[in-house]
Amino acid sequence: MKSPRFAATSVRLRTTFETVEMDTRERIFEKATELGRVIAQAREYAYLQSAHREIANDREATELLNRLRDLQEALLDQVAQGQEPNAEQEQEYADLQEKIQTRSGYQALISSQANFDKLMEKVHRAIGEGIRKGEESRIIISS
Repeated sequence: MKSPRFAATSVRLRTTFETVEMDTRERIFEKATELGRVIAQAREYAYLQSAHREIANDREATELLNRLRDLQEALLDQVAQGQEPNAEQEQEYADLQEKIQTRSGYQALISSQANFDKLMEKVHRAIGEGIRKGEESRIIISS
């Protein structure tokens, strides 16, 4: 049987741990929100948003992308059912890809997406480095 003194200490420790855990989680979400705000101000994000708007405003490009997506879904369904796509469908798919890939707006979108992905990869690595340093430190830092 636990002594009343041990039980009281255990409850205080658990409450303290839960408070620290809650504060830590709140800090994580605050930092994540701040990171999101800073990312939204990055030129890579601005270029990506601009490229998305350009494609959205290009009716022909939107129609090509929609047709390409629909055809891709149909081809995947056929393959999933064990059927081979016919030569006509494959040619239409190749033609659509070629048409969309030659559009400057699409090229800008692909380029800006690649640059944004590189930025996010660096952010991910920086977070990983912070976690490694945090594991080594174990000192609780308040902000």
